[in-house]
Amino acid sequence: MIVRLDKAGPRNLRSDVCIVGAGPAGIVLALELARQKHTVTVLESGFFAHDPDTQSLADAAVYDTRRHAPMHLATRRQLGGTSALWGGRCVPLDPIDLSARPHVANGGWPIGFDALAKHYPAACAYAGCGRADFKSQSALPGRQASIVPALPDEDILSSSLERWASSTDLGHRYRTQLESSTRITLVLGATCTSINFEGTPHETSSLTARSLSGGQLSVEAATYILAAGGLETTRLLLHSDSAHAGGVGNHSGKLGRYYMGHISGKIAEVHFQTPPRETISGFERDASGVYCRKRFTVSAKAQQQHKLLNCAFWLDNPRIHDAAHGNGILSFAYLALSTPVISRRLAPEAIRASATGSGVTNIWPHFRNVVKELPAVAGFIPWFGYNRFLAKRRIPGFFLHNRNNIYALHYHAEHAPDSASRVFLSDKADAHGVRRLNVDLRYHAQDVDSVMRSHRLLDEHLRQNRIGKLHYKSITYNTSILDQASDGFHQLGTTRMSTDADHGVVDANCRVHGVSNLFVCSSSVFVTSGQANPTLTIIALAVRLAQHLHTHKLSPIAA
Repeated sequence: MIVRLDKAGPRNLRSDVCIVGAGPAGIVLALELARQKHTVTVLESGFFAHDPDTQSLADAAVYDTRRHAPMHLATRRQLGGTSALWGGRCVPLDPIDLSARPHVANGGWPIGFDALAKHYPAACAYAGCGRADFKSQSALPGRQASIVPALPDEDILSSSLERWASSTDLGHRYRTQLESSTRITLVLGATCTSINFEGTPHETSSLTARSLSGGQLSVEAATYILAAGGLETTRLLLHSDSAHAGGVGNHSGKLGRYYMGHISGKIAEVHFQTPPRETISGFERDASGVYCRKRFTVSAKAQQQHKLLNCAFWLDNPRIHDAAHGNGILSFAYLALSTPVISRRLAPEAIRASATGSGVTNIWPHFRNVVKELPAVAGFIPWFGYNRFLAKRRIPGFFLHNRNNIYALHYHAEHAPDSASRVFLSDKADAHGVRRLNVDLRYHAQDVDSVMRSHRLLDEHLRQNRIGKLHYKSITYNTSILDQASDGFHQLGTTRMSTDADHGVVDANCRVHGVSNLFVCSSSVFVTSGQANPTLTIIALAVRLAQHLHTHKLSPIAA
């Protein structure tokens, strides 16, 4: 059942579980718990579609525009949450990401990789990305295992896969199930404004939610789960400080600290010496039709030996906003993404902004490229249009084959945890009186140095196997890496998981330390970031938490 909070809406609700947020984590939690016959209330600040007034509630007070995306590009208050902005890439964490590593200070999760691995199959099913098989040898049998032929997996692996979701907007994908469920009450327009404690600070007694139209709601439950995204979950914990000085779970000052994302960009091209036609530069489809893509990754052994953070690379198109690429299809893509009405249909705003760059005003070189290669462009448009908008499983994007076997190389690397990188409350409040966040996302020398040395390791691997080499676009590598260091889309670490309250905010089962019935299900519980996009792991954590609550005999409260 889906209802809307307004002046005439419900005033009090009771259920076994109350979940804050209807993004990927909240939706999966609700469906899993309802399947296990628990009653669930879900509070969602937004509605079925984007609402500017509601979205503005998430605006940060202070952030560095060079380092952090504005909240309206990084978060979305609506059914489906940030999956409405998601590109759909599905990648699991690696076992080494959860392990204690001497060269990664403040690393080491209180759970092992197996605790996540068993839930990745269910997470893949929810995301619609096929089997939880991320190795090309087994996922794509009978095909070339590596990106280029005869390249072995050694310090660098070239057979690891990323998978792509069939439908990125989980709100749209699961709306019918949420509406028809007799055990789920999803309340739209309900912004949770406080976590309440009556009698004891060790047990949450209720949550308060308000709407911009003047409605107010109190929800009582046996168990409460915050799944409102990395920063908004942290903000709510910090703001709810009436019974907990400094915020709920802030026993040792860790709440809001260790803020991570990823460090990402391009500093090199890869030049292959193998036959150009045998380079697998784009998407492949597995036996069930799921789009997959091969990538280079650094092996766990090499990471340990060379004291590297985790890193992945993939072949990419040249920067489409630079008409010097001379490619008519890329210039057509740039013109399409620069046209407001069309661009909204092609890609999420953050992806569009990244692709088109900033400050580019001379479009005539792009028109010249299109005219020069008009036959190729004319053939591309119907092919891409059908596969992007009409096909049953839509293609996530496009990567052009290069006849010279030269490709831009995109890196996506681990951002090391650092307590000085943090978010904290400002003196400015939103329309509900909830204080906004100040954001201080920091990158350090280790992040930059690891990216550079990972490139060198890849270059050595290609040269030693006589496969190819890297060509760097600038001699000031470190400066270029740091100039591109920016995130805010992957909001990790601010309610980190730990064995005890002195070292984090939640325990190994995502329960807030010191509070018996309050849990967090969000990327904010990540202890390290790894090289992987976090959405698939967030869904796996949601499945894991639902199973944990059910196994430990979640107490009913509803009549």
